[in-house]
Amino acid sequence: MFGFVKLLFKYRLAFILIIIAVLVKLYQKDVVQLLQIAATRYLNLAANKQTDSVSVQFTDTRGNLYTPEQLATYNGENGAAIYLSLLGAVFDVSRGLKHYGPGCSYNYFVGRDASVSFVSGEFEHYDPKTADDVLSLKPSDLIELAKWQQFYEKEYTYKGKLIGRFYDKEGKSTVYHQKYLALLDQAQIAKAQVDELRNRYPGCNIEWSEAKGTRVWCTTTSGDGKKRDWPGYPRKLYDRDNKNFHCACVPEAELNDPMFKSYENCAFRSEECFYRV
Repeated sequence: MFGFVKLLFKYRLAFILIIIAVLVKLYQKDVVQLLQIAATRYLNLAANKQTDSVSVQFTDTRGNLYTPEQLATYNGENGAAIYLSLLGAVFDVSRGLKHYGPGCSYNYFVGRDASVSFVSGEFEHYDPKTADDVLSLKPSDLIELAKWQQFYEKEYTYKGKLIGRFYDKEGKSTVYHQKYLALLDQAQIAKAQVDELRNRYPGCNIEWSEAKGTRVWCTTTSGDGKKRDWPGYPRKLYDRDNKNFHCACVPEAELNDPMFKSYENCAFRSEECFYRV
């Protein structure tokens, strides 16, 4: 009889534990929040016994949301922290006081989003209507901005998002932000293609003299300096916008490719050409 009761108690306990596990799974978020609140109260209570006031809070690891007015208060004045925004992402740069503090070289960026100035170099006049309007920038500038953002993510503390052009009041990516990301993606693809072409067709040697103008020529080490078994012939290789070109050394077998343009007044198979801008 005793063995039967013991067995019944064992399975009843197992059943209760299963019910508890199911409830915890269903209300996991609420349980975690309750534990966080309890822990916060305990730590604050313990801290108050030792010091005047210590506030311990559990924050969302995704960061906070800031209005432009709120961000402007993080300007390093009167002991305030120093924040800046880049492409709508807010970073705490307080430990870079010698660069971002009042009167310092990068203080222009503090308490605002002045993304355009990271590539334009405009540190004098701030216009909130255009300071973070990046869609009209050149592809190379968009890539440069992305590098700046990677720098801040690596070197400083991410704090959250700025409500405005890149993120809405709920912290969601705006249509404008999506357009920027699409343009950045296009710019990076185009750059990869250009880099591939530069690797395939090394750059020319270049020198300038007042008497002859600019001279371009090819050798077996021109471009990246790595030895190859063909010198090539100097040709104009234009960027995607067909506005700018650089001199590329092209193998003889590819000289008729239409993407290469010959230099004026230069023989078809000449290994050097001269031109004036």
